[in-house]
Amino acid sequence: MSAMQAKLQEAKTWWTGLAPRERALVAAMAAVIGVAALWSLSDWTQGERKRLARALPQAKARLNAMRDDAAEVQTLQRTPARAAVPPASLADPLQASARARGLTMDVRVDGNGLHAKGGGSFDLIVEWLADAQKDNGLGVVRLSTSRGPNGVAIEADLQASGAQ
Repeated sequence: MSAMQAKLQEAKTWWTGLAPRERALVAAMAAVIGVAALWSLSDWTQGERKRLARALPQAKARLNAMRDDAAEVQTLQRTPARAAVPPASLADPLQASARARGLTMDVRVDGNGLHAKGGGSFDLIVEWLADAQKDNGLGVVRLSTSRGPNGVAIEADLQASGAQ
């Protein structure tokens, strides 16, 4: 006899040794425990389904965003790098773009970069510096600001990205 058969035989002997009233009580307890276990499992399953129903759309949205980001990275990797423009050739165009924005800016060559000094609206200055970065690859190495008669006075040193 295997161990399993021995245990079944013990359970059968125990069951037959119970009085009919005790058997009914044990059967009722087993039924209540079984129903409680099924109800608990059903409740847990329903809660998980609700949680997953809320989480799945969010996960799909994150996946789509990651796919979009991956496509953008591939596009950027295929884009050839811009040829480096010597800062000396950018002084006059930068000064002209500052004037076009209504800024009073003096831009001159200074070593390996450019030195800008002038003033105007702070928002316009920030836009001008951002465009210098975006369009010409010039990053701000040093920036000094103070209140001036016509808004903000700045002094900035600009260099080609990577030349710092």
